[in-house]
Amino acid sequence: METMRHLSEHNIPFDIEFISYNERLKKETKILLMPGYRRNQSSKHDILVSYLRTETNERRQFYLPLLMKLGEFQIQIM
Repeated sequence: METMRHLSEHNIPFDIEFISYNERLKKETKILLMPGYRRNQSSKHDILVSYLRTETNERRQFYLPLLMKLGEFQIQIM
């Protein structure tokens, strides 16, 4: 999460892959993180990540535990 925040703070788009809620592998390219929900807005504030598709200006979300790749790096849970 720190790496994605750092890239977004410096306006450097990055790519991710995650498993969607319906169990499909999704790839998103050239995205930046956006402010998400606050604690008082959602009980999922700590696992739901908001992002912006920079090419279309669409705002989307994914569940952090379902993140599989950041760029070319495989995510491993320890």
